[in-house]
Amino acid sequence: MKKIWKTIFYIPVFLFRIVLHLIWGLFKIALVVFILLAGFNLYAQNSDSQLAKSITSTKNDIVRYLTNNNTNVTTDTYSYYTGIKWPSNTATIYIGSTNQALHSAYQTAIQNWNDTGVFTFTITDDASNADIVASDTSDSNSEAAGLTETERNVLTNQMTHATITLNSYYLIENPYYGYTTDRIIHTAEHELGHAIGLDHDDSEISVMQSAGSYYGIQQTDINKVASLYTT
Repeated sequence: MKKIWKTIFYIPVFLFRIVLHLIWGLFKIALVVFILLAGFNLYAQNSDSQLAKSITSTKNDIVRYLTNNNTNVTTDTYSYYTGIKWPSNTATIYIGSTNQALHSAYQTAIQNWNDTGVFTFTITDDASNADIVASDTSDSNSEAAGLTETERNVLTNQMTHATITLNSYYLIENPYYGYTTDRIIHTAEHELGHAIGLDHDDSEISVMQSAGSYYGIQQTDINKVASLYTT
């Protein structure tokens, strides 16, 4: 009788140990994968190598797949004039956004462009004399996360003023659209790229891709700005 009871209790204990062992094994595998992914992500963020770019591209492809509800939202609406630019590679900018997150995104994006060395934005407190005014809106009727409008001298094709607007409806107010802090900053960098004189670029990895804002400023963007202001 004791042997029967021992056998009855042995089976569930044995099965419990197997399940526990499997769970512990899966946890260790998940931990290793997490550490590897974190390491790859850290490497990609701090390297300009081809491998780092491939890692970033793969990560962004995964993000796009997981947040495919963003496909109907373009980064912005923009009318481009070939060769349009400022008289020099500098411009003053007034940040009029009252949204703290967007205001901070503008500041970071400006610093990121300034760090490239190919264009310099100088922040001013005087909106009336600023070359560029950066603001925000909340517009559910728009299908764009941002808007850049430029004014130019048609004779010289040089910019005289630009207005940038970030749409908080998509970027801040609706998590449904999946805009992370990095993507909001990339959107601001994108709009500033237009304000410098760059057009959309869907042919390669670029901050100027027309949708998604999955990439920050790339070397190709830096090269295009440098070329634009040396011609």
